[in-house]
Amino acid sequence: MLPDIYFFNPTCEPAIANGSIFYTAPARLRKLEEDLSYLPAWLASEKDQVLVLGEIDCSYLSKMKDWGFQLPEMVQLKQVLSDPSWLQQPKGSMLPWGWSPATYKLFGQVIVGCEEDFRRSAVANWQEGHKLLYSRLTGIAVLKEAMKTNEIQWMPEFFDLPVVCHSITQIQTEVSRHQSVVVKSPWSSSGRGLLLFPNPDSQAKNEEVLSGMIKQQGFVSVEPWLNKIIDLSYQFYSKDGIIVYKGRTFFETDPKGRYLRNYLADFPETTAAVSGFLREHDSEVIAVIQSSLSRSEYARTYQGWIGVDSLVYRDDSGDLKIQPIVEINGRFTMGAIALKLREKLAEGSKGHFQIYFSTSISFLKFAQKQEAEKPLILRDGKIVSGFLPLTPPLETNHFGAYLVAETH
Repeated sequence: MLPDIYFFNPTCEPAIANGSIFYTAPARLRKLEEDLSYLPAWLASEKDQVLVLGEIDCSYLSKMKDWGFQLPEMVQLKQVLSDPSWLQQPKGSMLPWGWSPATYKLFGQVIVGCEEDFRRSAVANWQEGHKLLYSRLTGIAVLKEAMKTNEIQWMPEFFDLPVVCHSITQIQTEVSRHQSVVVKSPWSSSGRGLLLFPNPDSQAKNEEVLSGMIKQQGFVSVEPWLNKIIDLSYQFYSKDGIIVYKGRTFFETDPKGRYLRNYLADFPETTAAVSGFLREHDSEVIAVIQSSLSRSEYARTYQGWIGVDSLVYRDDSGDLKIQPIVEINGRFTMGAIALKLREKLAEGSKGHFQIYFSTSISFLKFAQKQEAEKPLILRDGKIVSGFLPLTPPLETNHFGAYLVAETH
């Protein structure tokens, strides 16, 4: 089989909003992309290749091999894109973290060399309609359609649905309807591009931020900040109009809604009432999302992984509810990686997968301390407990990814 080519570009959403084939992310996000460029290795198979932005860390790869992890080949992006012999080698699919006009520009020569099945796929060429597909607006439309076609008690009321706003006046009207709300940029991810109300900033400061969001992306969505209990991520795969369910993980965000970590357990540790409620309705939630995606543009004009964020919350009456579609991500997500990592845990173990960031302590120093305190223990090739760096722990890296496991 031909190798698939992976590339980590989590700035795909702002690149879509910008629209330029020459889009360049801010310095901090470029550093994130470089430090975490090994991350797709945990999605890929041994036959594949991962394009990395920095130098190849042979010592890290050797350590992973010694531990029994069969990672794909790492190749340096700049080197292979200027190498005619590599460009001419037959390939399977081009699999960036997410697509954007800039991604197509960067990998145009690679896509030409991919197998015919991929070149005929819905994502082999950028189309103008794709921009809307990757925005929160499409996710809102799918949610509204799901609610019209499924009258289920656990679903939210229409009063709790997101509203699209094109002006500060419209936003202020929506803010006044709820005790607390969140304003979201249409092209953003991992909790970025959010503004919560109420907040301690002045009205002038808030209006300045909102004006910038509208000017940059054209509109925003406003929705109530629900009394959340659990965040969930349902993973699907779309190809040739068919939506396949891949699995579900649980994740955690900070008080401002920014992504923190994914848990690798099948079900979260929570109260019996919440756990029982979720287990009772889990299959219904999957069916609602899957059928809604099957009728959407994601089935018609997209191929690849889809991550659907959902949440369990309590409404104003204290009743448990499930918001099945908080947002839809037409790309790889941390939830997809978490599903793959779950397969590497030994029976009876649990853990979490997390992104590290610090400007004062390098990922190398952090990893050395964690490895000393939580040495990795393996049994029959599976992780029993301990700390596993998922990206190279280097002194120059401010970002990193890691797994921590323990026995029940």
